[in-house]
Amino acid sequence: MKNFDIKNYIYTPLFCEENIWKLIKSLYLNKYANPMHVLFIINRTNSIAIFNQKRSAIQQPIIWDYHVILSAQIDNSTVVFDFDSNCEFPVDIKEYFNKTFPVTSVLNKAYKPMIKALKATHYLKHFYSDRHHMHGLIESNEYPEYEIISPEYNIEKLSLDNCLDIDNLKYESIMLKPEEYLTLIN
Repeated sequence: MKNFDIKNYIYTPLFCEENIWKLIKSLYLNKYANPMHVLFIINRTNSIAIFNQKRSAIQQPIIWDYHVILSAQIDNSTVVFDFDSNCEFPVDIKEYFNKTFPVTSVLNKAYKPMIKALKATHYLKHFYSDRHHMHGLIESNEYPEYEIISPEYNIEKLSLDNCLDIDNLKYESIMLKPEEYLTLIN
């Protein structure tokens, strides 16, 4: 598998949905990987437990309101790209899921992650971020330095709110438990 240097990709802390959009665009341009799905890790309580993250204590989960990662194909292997993980970049999807979701069966229901999978091609073409979810939470110098992501032309916009809405399964998205997603792609 090609060696990816995470430092070669655009990354802004707390903007995982935009980091993944920029990554997909780069991967399509350089053809190093074939993006499959943008995976929104969410639940109804906006409190998901994710292990093995750079901001979490050792052996402890971090609680995010949501998180966004990318599944892709490289040399007939399915991998995950997660800028915030302690795993390699990218990492085999089974290894990632084992380290990131190791104990979902014993987690309190309020912290159990679900995965909303959207086709990467649709996400790249339609995603729109106005960054309203961060207004008042971070300083202006913590926002990405590039312009707001918006679809070209006058096509339908896919907002972050649409992506995070568990009940909105438009845009060819599907909602699964982590283990169900693994079964789906294998």
